[in-house]
Amino acid sequence: MKNVLTAILLMFVSVTTFPQNVQVDDYQVPISQARSLRFDGSWNWSQTGDTVTSNNGTGTFLYRQFYSSLPFAWFLNVDASGGKNLTIYNHNVKVDVSFQKYIFDDADWFGFTRVTGQHANNYKQIASDLTVGFGYGRYINATALAKAVRIEDHLWRDNVILLRLPKETLINIANIIERENEFVVIYGLSTYETYWFEAIENEILKTDALDETGVGSLGILRIRQVLFGINERVNERYYGWDVKTGILFPLTTLDKSAIGNPNMSISARYSWPINWELQLNSNAEVFTPMDSSFMKQYQVRAGVDFIYELSNRVNFVSGYRLGMIKLPNQPTLSSHDLNTSFWYYLENNIYLTITAGFTKQGDNPRVLKSFIGLQYNLI
Repeated sequence: MKNVLTAILLMFVSVTTFPQNVQVDDYQVPISQARSLRFDGSWNWSQTGDTVTSNNGTGTFLYRQFYSSLPFAWFLNVDASGGKNLTIYNHNVKVDVSFQKYIFDDADWFGFTRVTGQHANNYKQIASDLTVGFGYGRYINATALAKAVRIEDHLWRDNVILLRLPKETLINIANIIERENEFVVIYGLSTYETYWFEAIENEILKTDALDETGVGSLGILRIRQVLFGINERVNERYYGWDVKTGILFPLTTLDKSAIGNPNMSISARYSWPINWELQLNSNAEVFTPMDSSFMKQYQVRAGVDFIYELSNRVNFVSGYRLGMIKLPNQPTLSSHDLNTSFWYYLENNIYLTITAGFTKQGDNPRVLKSFIGLQYNLI
């Protein structure tokens, strides 16, 4: 029993300690930005005798981009899914754009505008709405610092550097990584890598961790593997939170029905990089009409995602989604969706995904699901 407790304690310590001299929230930058484009696909087919009993395919595109500076921030999210079940086709496309204008450069109060649009299946109209309001908080993308830490870890393990790099050096390297486009513009697409890597190497040379001979060919190889996702991939790292409240104005509906009254909306999101292997992201939204059914009718959407980098090539990803709809004088309808996946990095930004899931909607029977698919990170 004592040996088991010792093993558990050692595993906990290995997960919760920081071997580097820097933490994720040390990355304080005036401008933060990120962009990702991901495709997931799956297909299954079965036949009994001469009859095809299953011929289903699904595909999902997810695009995320944001830019955040001291005075201004904007976010663009696109979720597109489609598929077929035997001869029946379906699709769902949702676009979500929001803009935040910070009132003071040294404070996190902001006003915001949000526009969403959605189209699904055979509807001839796009559902859309507009939200205006105010909020507080700030969201930071620290993926560049995560890449700098991954580079340092490789160089340390390969004995290229003799000491762990100081926090200031890692932050400077992260800033250089963020400036990739600047190097492309100045030196050209065909040669910018040489100057980009040299700038990173010069930062390391300023410390006592490396002698004047430089990082050498092995060091350059490791830097290139991290920055271009060769044989590994660094997951996005975010930290921070924000809370918003505003008025949502419905503009159009999918079936051209009455758009209804404006809604009060309250939303919040929070990202916590527990350490360099663990990331927790969460969000929640609440909507209620601004009329006689205020708080008697409402809709709630919430979710949480947990990411654990088991290694440079294997990720454990788990997500939970909660939905609630309450109508006046009616019981609350709820939905639960839980998915757990292992992502195995193959090459060229391609993951093999093994997923198991659980879905429960209202009084309907629970649905258990599992599938194997491929995920391609285009950006």
